[in-house]
Amino acid sequence: MNIIRAIFAVLNLAWLGASLAEAEENVSLSDVQVAEYAPINGSFPGCTQIIFSGKHEIVTTGGKLFHRTDSQAPFRESAISGLKDAHAVVFNPRNRLFYATDTGNHRLITFGDPAVPKVHGSMNSLAEIKLQRPHDIVFGESTGWIYSLNPDSAQVFRFRNEGEMAGVLDLSAHLGYSRALTIVDGRLYVVGSSAGAVVEVVDFGKQQYEIHNSFEKKKDAPAGSWKSTGLVLNDVDFFNGHWYATSYFCPSYAGSNNCDENKFIRFKTWQDFKKGTWEDLSHLLPEKIVPYYLTPHKEALFIAVFNHEVRGTFDKVYRLTESK
Repeated sequence: MNIIRAIFAVLNLAWLGASLAEAEENVSLSDVQVAEYAPINGSFPGCTQIIFSGKHEIVTTGGKLFHRTDSQAPFRESAISGLKDAHAVVFNPRNRLFYATDTGNHRLITFGDPAVPKVHGSMNSLAEIKLQRPHDIVFGESTGWIYSLNPDSAQVFRFRNEGEMAGVLDLSAHLGYSRALTIVDGRLYVVGSSAGAVVEVVDFGKQQYEIHNSFEKKKDAPAGSWKSTGLVLNDVDFFNGHWYATSYFCPSYAGSNNCDENKFIRFKTWQDFKKGTWEDLSHLLPEKIVPYYLTPHKEALFIAVFNHEVRGTFDKVYRLTESK
């Protein structure tokens, strides 16, 4: 009788453990909230990114930048003009300048204040290589290095100030079209979009890196759907214990497939990324829009989104938070 009771006790503990694990997973799924952040009215046509630097908030929207220094005030159009399909902005506190990827003009520009119509400098090449539609740009706070990339050739550049000491890391043997860069805990990550992979740069100077491939990648493509291509990464970033990733899925490229499935996911480890053990958070965003660059800031993760088919429809910044 005691043996039978012991067996039942073990089975009950196993059942209880499974139930607790399931409950934890349900909590994990329900602890995330997403709400519209900006603009309050209208939209940011072609919205790709928001950054925060001191009191400055800057939104990148192709041919224009929008900015504000009061989080309760409306965004205003920046005085910086002449941009073409700009994708990203970053601030370098060491020389007090903003850097923007003026993508369609194949250059990087610097400026001191988005409210002042003055471009400080312009870079059309780095490490003696011409810039070709540079997409993302990030700053390493611990090192002072600035990084940008040529997306078509998967060339990643590292430089200081106005292009000094520039070097290049060529990842074309592993990545095709690549849209984004991310720095987490001082380490650079290169987001391989069409390959659905992320390269973790261990040592830029020594050209050492590790490749993280995604689960069930089906086709190398610049955009698509989960069923037809697998992940087509726009950005990957780390926030509050999870990696979050966006993919370029939209009706034009998805065809008859669901363009919303797995367009916005999160996972704990790169092993989860490889095995596909992630959470699909796509339902938290509007249908048929493309989530692009991610920006962790304070207690929230900000997501820039746009409508690929009709720019200016639901092109906004969303704010993701987690319950305590």
